[in-house]
Amino acid sequence: AAFYARAAEFYLAPGDRKKLPTYDRFVSLFDEAVPAARAARTSVPFEGKSLPAIVIPAADSAPEKHVVLLHGGFDSLMEELYDFGLALAEAGYRIVLFEGPGQGAALRKSGLAMKPDWERPVAAVLNHFAIETCTILGISLGGLLAPRAAAFEPRIARVICWDVLDEFFDCFASRSAALARTLALLSRSGARRALNALLGSAMRRDADLAWVLGHGMHVSGSRDPYEFVGWLRSLRTADFSNRITQDVLLLAGAEDHIVPVHQLLRQAAALTSARSVTTRLFTRREHAHNHCQIGNAGLALRVMTDWLDANAAAA
Repeated sequence: AAFYARAAEFYLAPGDRKKLPTYDRFVSLFDEAVPAARAARTSVPFEGKSLPAIVIPAADSAPEKHVVLLHGGFDSLMEELYDFGLALAEAGYRIVLFEGPGQGAALRKSGLAMKPDWERPVAAVLNHFAIETCTILGISLGGLLAPRAAAFEPRIARVICWDVLDEFFDCFASRSAALARTLALLSRSGARRALNALLGSAMRRDADLAWVLGHGMHVSGSRDPYEFVGWLRSLRTADFSNRITQDVLLLAGAEDHIVPVHQLLRQAAALTSARSVTTRLFTRREHAHNHCQIGNAGLALRVMTDWLDANAAAA
């Protein structure tokens, strides 16, 4: 029932009066079903507002090995990731699951839009919980946000990108190369009116595109399609990949419908200063070829915990 409400809220327009009550209904139902999550909820002060978090201690049966910061991507909610956190906790890791700007309640309750400088909310989380060293694990667009945080936050010892995502605009370009070239040209040249006219016309013809752009502008805090395209183009790891000095694990699906598979090799090659780089490409034979290994998330979690255990032992 909770996730039916989540699905309904997801497709409601940002200005729809039913959107926030439907989100509240989702959280209420989720907490009713998962009382441990309700008890573990807390908030992190950030820019005069707050970021929601859920802390999952390492399972009683396993000694705590390390802290893992776990977060989502473009439009995921932390409740959707709670089971992943439980699996990592069972393996002996304390999980700090949080929502940054543009995500979940940080967007809906605090009005915080997503910005590229992910190290700032991460630093707030680390400060709040007095964490001196951790692994950061970002899911979906989190595969771009997590390495961004690691490039500027020395308390991060390891980075997991589930999946890799080194350039957000490239994900859109892979679907319509001609349109992407036109949008990039208009964006680079500052042709705001022409870009807005082009996408405005397309939105009137295509209800799905209208929803996608409206949703994207809401998450990013963009005033119009021109700003949203600029925001998309700003989300790229090439500007900071050489600053990443941590151990890095890059996961990818061979048939990911969102992230082109060439981003795996491109990101691995760009991590020239990393202590180590491990890549794992999941295939259809493993039922893990989709985005974030939906179809066999258990396999991805085993790969991550094995990698965490090996790196913790080496340290």
